[in-house]
Amino acid sequence: MNIDIENLLDARQVSKILRCSAPLVYKMAERGQLACIRWDAPGEGTQRPRTTVRFRLEDIRSFIDRNHHAA
Repeated sequence: MNIDIENLLDARQVSKILRCSAPLVYKMAERGQLACIRWDAPGEGTQRPRTTVRFRLEDIRSFIDRNHHAA
């Protein structure tokens, strides 16, 4: 699998595409609804270890296609 790291999106960018809040983007990634790339981030989290989360544009497009319901 080739990942173009130049085109990885953060939660804020995804939230603009989906027109929702960034916390919702994080929740959908945590639930497995949105594919993401996640790795441990330095520092201490308050409730759980901190992670960095990024999203591929093609995965966001796929999410939109899977969840599109025509009237």
